[in-house]
Amino acid sequence: MTTKGILGRILLFLILSALIPGICAAAGSTYLSGTPDLSAVINGTNDFVPGSEQTLVIHVRNTGIDEIKIVQPGAGASGEPPSTARMVTLTLLPGDAPVMVKTGTQMVGDIASGRSVFSPFVVKVLDDARGGTYHLPLLVNYTSLVSEALIGEGSVTFQYATRTEQIDLPFNVKDEVIIAVDEITAPDLNAGGDGYITLTLRNTGTLWGNNTIARIFHEEGSPLTPLDGRVYVGDFPPGGIATARFKVAVDEKAGPEQYPLVVAVEYQDASNATRLSPEVSIGIPVVGKAQFSVIGTPVWIYRGDKKTIEVGYENTGPIPAYSAQARISAADPFDANDGTSFLGDLAPGDTAVARYTIGVDKAATVKEYGLDTEIRYRDSLDANRISDPMSVKIEVRERGGLTRVLYNPVLMSIIIALLIGCGYFFFVHRKQKPKSPEE
Repeated sequence: MTTKGILGRILLFLILSALIPGICAAAGSTYLSGTPDLSAVINGTNDFVPGSEQTLVIHVRNTGIDEIKIVQPGAGASGEPPSTARMVTLTLLPGDAPVMVKTGTQMVGDIASGRSVFSPFVVKVLDDARGGTYHLPLLVNYTSLVSEALIGEGSVTFQYATRTEQIDLPFNVKDEVIIAVDEITAPDLNAGGDGYITLTLRNTGTLWGNNTIARIFHEEGSPLTPLDGRVYVGDFPPGGIATARFKVAVDEKAGPEQYPLVVAVEYQDASNATRLSPEVSIGIPVVGKAQFSVIGTPVWIYRGDKKTIEVGYENTGPIPAYSAQARISAADPFDANDGTSFLGDLAPGDTAVARYTIGVDKAATVKEYGLDTEIRYRDSLDANRISDPMSVKIEVRERGGLTRVLYNPVLMSIIIALLIGCGYFFFVHRKQKPKSPEE
């Protein structure tokens, strides 16, 4: 051993010899050095898929040691070991990882040397997270003993310090096919009918999809129901674009607004395992319901008469009606020899006139009646549709003046009877009249 080493040991011995009497008077153990040594890992699996919500259990361990300690037998310690992390709090941050941390700062208490704690944090992996390894910063805040100092005889002061350490936790996101919907086309999608939806899909993920099938799903509460919800699009590489056309049915109660629908793609990965991409909820526009209204001047008819009436119709809805036919239902006291009239194609805002031959009973009450009418048409998918029922107002009138007499069967019967009676009277009276002498 060198002279320098021997002198160092002698100096350390003299210092300890000077401290021991005062320290022993105050306490049983005194720590001259030491510090917490904290490490952390994610407990369990560390592979996560985009769009998932996970509970990360973080395992924090203290491996700090107390390097120099003076012990007085038969007495307790003067203070906590400096290797103990006291009042520890954990704060998890997203850092560069595509996650949203839903759990705030956690208090986990004291962590002595050789001890561990487990703390759960709920995180949401973003739907469009790209595969790769990221780092989640874990901020560990704690207090520890820094030093002990002898003050006078029998008194010791303890100095504590608060520290914050950052531990970066590796966080792995699996490679996935992730879809973005770039364009939605849904022409003439209306309430009560069927229609097509065309979606332009883009793979924003980092995985190549083989034998890819685009799929749509019904979302609870939506009036849209897929009729053909699977479309094969083949290979779907990262950054690739695919177009898929689906057929859906729309509930008749749907209004003119957007309704939700869920879209995803089913594919095979490099190991031929079938996987489903994270689902994406999209809004599909519905233009509303086909509507028509009766327009034009009021219609009237004399009771006991038959005439051809004209009824105007307007397409007041948002979709065209093809090969439209109007029909009127004649109920007592009316009859219709021809209750159907062809209108042709009616675009939104177009009008057309239907002609019906209507008769009314001669005993009908003079008043205004309402006859049901509807329009049958074909939609953009060439499906037969029927409009909501409408009403055609028809006023039954009484004839006036001589026309009323001529068209009143009772009065005409009386008049005819009187004429016959008068004719018969004159004929008989003239035949019975005596001839004059000149005759």
